[in-house]
Amino acid sequence: MAAFIAPEREQLLKLNHLGSFDEIWQHQAEWFEAPNERRGGWSGVCRLGLDLPEGGQLGVFLKRQENHRRLTLRHPIQGEPTFAREFRMLRYLDTHHVPAPHVIFCGKKAVDGKLRGILMTEELAGFRPLDIVAEEMFTSGNSSIAAQRQLLRSVALTVRKLHDAKIHHRSLYPKHLFVRQTGRAEPEVVVIDLEKSRIKLISLLRTYYDLATLNRHARYWSKSSRLYFFKQYMGIKKLTPWTKFLCRQIIRRTRRG
Repeated sequence: MAAFIAPEREQLLKLNHLGSFDEIWQHQAEWFEAPNERRGGWSGVCRLGLDLPEGGQLGVFLKRQENHRRLTLRHPIQGEPTFAREFRMLRYLDTHHVPAPHVIFCGKKAVDGKLRGILMTEELAGFRPLDIVAEEMFTSGNSSIAAQRQLLRSVALTVRKLHDAKIHHRSLYPKHLFVRQTGRAEPEVVVIDLEKSRIKLISLLRTYYDLATLNRHARYWSKSSRLYFFKQYMGIKKLTPWTKFLCRQIIRRTRRG
């Protein structure tokens, strides 16, 4: 995979002396998340503020990894950085109009027998994890039923859009759905952490596995909220015999987990 640079951000990277793989790799920054050591290497995340020509900064997340790879059919011996799959998935979702982080830079390089990878994405300014937003809305007593349903509808439609693009997230926890509430009728929802995602052609499996995972970890949702979410996801006002069966199967898998 050749290095990718978003055309609209190329000059900004150069302005901040981050115009090449080596410059980005050598940039000194504090870890946002402590490096994860596994797969025979390490992988970590930093947050940077890129100085804008007009003033102010653009927040970005910089992921760097070394010998943190996986074997693929294309790379059966050396493997490829795990960021490579995430990069391809983010670009795929962009072409399918599924809300996800915007990629600024991605690249890999072998140095002294070590495979290094970089993935830089724009910060989701104003967004917060769904689990935090849901806790506030569903436990504080300060939000209306209408506001709660707006949130659930926005989440349901985003997950449905992800699945309509044939993507099985495989780690659809509330913390991997980010929400921005701007006073508009519908909150914005973005899907993150797509490293484990796969294209799965059987739509039922995408729904079954991802909704069971989300349902299992949605701690603050009431039964009525879960049912409303499911109906919005399915695009129905009333459960049919088939959707009742599917709902029961998702609940059973949730309980098994």
